[in-house]
Amino acid sequence: MPSSAADLRQRYQEGRLLPFIGAGVSMGVRWITPDGMPKHGPSWSELVEEAARQLGFTEPELLRVRGEDLQILEYYRSKKYDELAALRNWLVQELHPPDEALRDAPVLRALAAMEKSRVVYTTNFDDFIERALGLHGRPFKRVAVEGHVAEFLREGGTSALTEVVKFHGDLENPSEMVVSEADYRERLRLATPMDARLRADVLGRVILFMGYSFRDWNVSYLFHLVNSDFGPTQQPPGGRRAYITVSDPSDFEYELFGARQIEVIPIRGSHATEDLAALLMELL
Repeated sequence: MPSSAADLRQRYQEGRLLPFIGAGVSMGVRWITPDGMPKHGPSWSELVEEAARQLGFTEPELLRVRGEDLQILEYYRSKKYDELAALRNWLVQELHPPDEALRDAPVLRALAAMEKSRVVYTTNFDDFIERALGLHGRPFKRVAVEGHVAEFLREGGTSALTEVVKFHGDLENPSEMVVSEADYRERLRLATPMDARLRADVLGRVILFMGYSFRDWNVSYLFHLVNSDFGPTQQPPGGRRAYITVSDPSDFEYELFGARQIEVIPIRGSHATEDLAALLMELL
């Protein structure tokens, strides 16, 4: 077992590993529609392309000549004035895999087995993690807004529940969804209740980012928060505050992630789902 994986295993066994799930994990969920078409969880690019189509661009790439993805979504929000309702409806239609697809998804199955990780974070809008936990008999509590934390405390809380923190909101709370350029600029202030919650949860824990790439804005501001507020951990081995799985990393990723005190765990791009699931199962 590589030293990074051994370090993660120790943190997990101590109950101090914080999984942080990105879109790449949802994309690994695959199923066949009733009319025989293969489907997978939608990517960020597909979300942007659908926004462009709803704006009347039959070739979404033409809009990308004008601006980056977050700017396109900012333009969408300014033109639609509807709390992203049409885009949300498209996501709802796209994000309905059958139970067996979620139950059999290797990464979600491994995540459900990680009972020592009682808090799981995600920037995904879908409910794949929650549904998978439920299908594997693991009780959970969804936390998408500050009111959910209050509900949990009012009900007395319980260590038997796994909290799934929807760090960028979800489809049931569209006003909290972090989608556009302005949304991300606001979150870079690191002043929302969800940011305060993350600060508390990072104390004494190590983060494992999965399903992200170096291009993700999510990663940029989360790294900023982790490094500016905390720096390296005070406990051996390693002293790393965070790790990230990267498909076929080059020196580019190793160097730039390393400069941010994030250790890269390589996985094969051609077998990303299998390698990520194997990594999680090693922790057990």
